[in-house]
Amino acid sequence: MGSIYNDTNPAFSGPTGGSSLTAFFDSRSEAESAVSRLEDAGVPVARIRLMPGYEADGKNAGAMSDDRSGFFDALADFFFPDEDRAVYAEGLRRGGFLVQVNDIDDALYETVHDILDDEGSIDMDERADLWSLEDRQQGASNTGFAGQPSGGKSSEDLAVSESAFDDARPVAMRDTTHGSAKVRAYTLPDIPSSDETNRQSQTQSQGGSHQSQGFRRDH
Repeated sequence: MGSIYNDTNPAFSGPTGGSSLTAFFDSRSEAESAVSRLEDAGVPVARIRLMPGYEADGKNAGAMSDDRSGFFDALADFFFPDEDRAVYAEGLRRGGFLVQVNDIDDALYETVHDILDDEGSIDMDERADLWSLEDRQQGASNTGFAGQPSGGKSSEDLAVSESAFDDARPVAMRDTTHGSAKVRAYTLPDIPSSDETNRQSQTQSQGGSHQSQGFRRDH
């Protein structure tokens, strides 16, 4: 069976504020084609992320991973709202590929959007509706996918998974004015610098209530 965490890009330092565009693909070739076009257009490699999902071997082609919460955890430092994060996690579990471009220069924004929009990316709202329908037909009480309001086993898995984050994880805001059906836009929060974080930690420590201000990365 293929690996869940098979990210082929360089280590990502995390967003520093600004805009983000995200698209989802059914095949590795389409996702990698989009990444190549982004690089050719002048987008710095460090700002592009490719997160592969579950890749079954030849004998199990088309199979889905049984791991729901693992994919949810793997998306922690993409800073998605939980609802979006859960839908992307389900797509990865089903063998899809996520591409995200962060901190996009204004001059390249439309180019990045156009590339992600026409390289075989899918409408995640439509796909999520399809998954929900499939789960209802199979019995949602046992097979509800991550993020489905009706819950089921997957919501229990995610509840356990989310409890692992005992620090304050920044969350990006969905930007509906700049996205499209196949490309989701987000506004990323400003992340405190290491100096600011140290000062905050020292202040809290002196007050007797020290709490870490960092955020988790799974790399």
